Amino acid sequence: MPSVPLVTHINAVRSRLADLDRRLMDVSTTTRRLVIGLSMVAIALLWTQYVPRQYLDYSHVSGFDRIRQYGTYGPDTLSDMYESRVVLHDILDMYTKTHTDQTAEEAATWSREESGPYPPAALLVEAGLYRLGEWTGIGFYGVILGVAGLFVALSAFYFLKTRWYLFVLLYLNGLYFGYRFVYVQDGTYLVLLLVLLVALFAAARHRTAGELLLAVAIALKLSPLYYVKNLHRMKRVTAILFVAILVVGLVVPYFIWDNYLYIYRFHGSFKGNAHETMNAFLFGCPFALLLAYVEARGDFDLEDRVGWGLVPFAMFLAFKMNVARHLLMVLLLPDKRGGRNLAAAFGMGVPNLLPRFVHFNSSLSIATAILFLVLIQHLADIGWDVVKADLRDPRRTARMMMGS
Repeated sequence: MPSVPLVTHINAVRSRLADLDRRLMDVSTTTRRLVIGLSMVAIALLWTQYVPRQYLDYSHVSGFDRIRQYGTYGPDTLSDMYESRVVLHDILDMYTKTHTDQTAEEAATWSREESGPYPPAALLVEAGLYRLGEWTGIGFYGVILGVAGLFVALSAFYFLKTRWYLFVLLYLNGLYFGYRFVYVQDGTYLVLLLVLLVALFAAARHRTAGELLLAVAIALKLSPLYYVKNLHRMKRVTAILFVAILVVGLVVPYFIWDNYLYIYRFHGSFKGNAHETMNAFLFGCPFALLLAYVEARGDFDLEDRVGWGLVPFAMFLAFKMNVARHLLMVLLLPDKRGGRNLAAAFGMGVPNLLPRFVHFNSSLSIATAILFLVLIQHLADIGWDVVKADLRDPRRTARMMMGS
């Protein structure tokens, strides 16, 4: 249990942050809109340098012709384009990939096995986006870029309704997001974040819709898997539909597609050694337990649960694969209280400000530390006397955390 001096220090920091928050929230609505609008213009200008020449050659565009561009599409764009063609050519070839050839560029970037190792829901959505790109003439790259833009715009709208300044703080790291969204194109993450953002908007008025969108999100990408623990909080019909979506999205494919299970073996062995796997358990499991306790004792609503439900499994994956973006990407989802977004902003901000001294992958450790501190703050709100009493009766506390 924290000592008195540490508690005093934490309370002092909380008081200063609360005072700063009040000052920022007193800013007029007009000023908020102006600052966010200017931020979005700056983001768009920063991101233009990441559009590959293969899609749009700036040498023929006045005012942009001095920008140095990447020559070809980013690695995830190439991977997802190939997998989308596989699905559109023969949907049953989704995981065997024997009936559709790669281009020379695709083959030089990824093997067939490494291309699109995602659940069927994600691959079907991306195939649909690929077809939409063909139909509209803007191509798959253009559609994914549109998804990124839509996510940022809707995020700005959500931040305007909550803590507006977090949008500015978060997207100060515009170059990193430009690289990930505009060049590399994390297509499945962008689709996942867009679905979860819609779930956030739905959470306040349409609880069932918000929870079912969480099931769709898990079927797309496993990052929100922790949210399954909230089944006991759902209405019976909602819980049944939630489980049905997961079964259809993640279990039924085993009986339809040959080689479906390879995607789980692939991600389990592709990156990460024994030391990194140990770190994943060392940080991910205690965090999940602490979060479960805070959810049970604290005042979390559905919006809080949607956002925090992304964190434990994403943290586990990030440490397991030693890749910070698996955590950073999910922390982009707006947080009306601010804690998760602050973790992302400072996690990326410190390496960006001190690139010679702090390696970018250190953002994983920085963001994780801040996330733990945010939960400790929630423990303080619950009350240390209550926490100590719960620790003295672990069986009762475990039943409470499981919803009994």
